[in-house]
Amino acid sequence: MKNTNKIFLGEFIGSSFLVMVIVGSGIMAENLTNDNALRLTANTLATGAGLFVLITAFANISGSHFNPFVSLAMFLRKKINGKLLIIYIPAQILGCLLGVMLANVFFEHDILELSTKNRDGFHIFLSEIIATFGLIFIIFATQKDGKITIAASVATYIMAGYWFTSSTSFANPAVAIARTFTDSFTGINYLNTPTYILAEFLGALIAVYFIKKLIK
Repeated sequence: MKNTNKIFLGEFIGSSFLVMVIVGSGIMAENLTNDNALRLTANTLATGAGLFVLITAFANISGSHFNPFVSLAMFLRKKINGKLLIIYIPAQILGCLLGVMLANVFFEHDILELSTKNRDGFHIFLSEIIATFGLIFIIFATQKDGKITIAASVATYIMAGYWFTSSTSFANPAVAIARTFTDSFTGINYLNTPTYILAEFLGALIAVYFIKKLIK
């Protein structure tokens, strides 16, 4: 199989499972309890576990980006070329969309539904900038330490981000787009999605600047 095909399929499948984990665990938690803290705890644990496994499993297939702004950062730091960038991003977005559709169907929701969950305000915008900055910086800071270290670092950082950021640390535009289409615990109102994506883009650019200064 050609390398580009492997990358596309790896990112597509991995991104799909990532959103299935995020959205599916959120719906399961919502079905089982009315306690929002308990819901977030369940969602956090499932997401962290899923991230660790998926990053480890797909690292040698596609690099386990699962995130257009991670791929963009890799491009800006000359880790991948422009031809690969246009393979990564569509695969990630399409995979995330499939993931949200499957998670919705798993729990008898409409296959696609617009979220009504508002996530707006400057505090959330700033939070998502910092969340994305942290994610991308951590990936590059641990890149030389092997896939297990990267997987553990990313998984535990996102788990922490669910709690220390008011945005709950999406840090991923493909995931933000997908979560627009589930009217459940992990959803995001479509009016707020562009703001999240802008914040993530700014966070990614700031991260690339500091990576250039601090990481060889």
